[in-house]
Amino acid sequence: MTRRLENLACLCISGARCCDIAIELNDIYARYGLLEYRSFGYGHSFGVLSHYYGREAALELREDIETKLEPGMIISMEPMVTIPEGRPGAGGYREHNILIVTEDGAEDINNFPYGPENMIIKK
Repeated sequence: MTRRLENLACLCISGARCCDIAIELNDIYARYGLLEYRSFGYGHSFGVLSHYYGREAALELREDIETKLEPGMIISMEPMVTIPEGRPGAGGYREHNILIVTEDGAEDINNFPYGPENMIIKK
């Protein structure tokens, strides 16, 4: 699944609708048997003052939001799973990337590698 996460920015192109991005992500989760463990929504806009304050409700990566992405928009891409206690693989994992929508795609300004192996701090 990590390889697929690396390609998520390609979904966030100018003209793409938020709902269509969410539906594509649902399909990816379903292929891996993880759809029932996903969080609500896959990403959101950023506020003028901070991560939360001033966020635009019409720019959430959810199935009920039909807003089209436009160049200059800044969004987070936050695919997440939470597997309940007692199930194999219990716990949660989220990738969190910040994307700037451009004329011909999206620029990932995090520049950080994907995958859990890159999220572990080693002593």
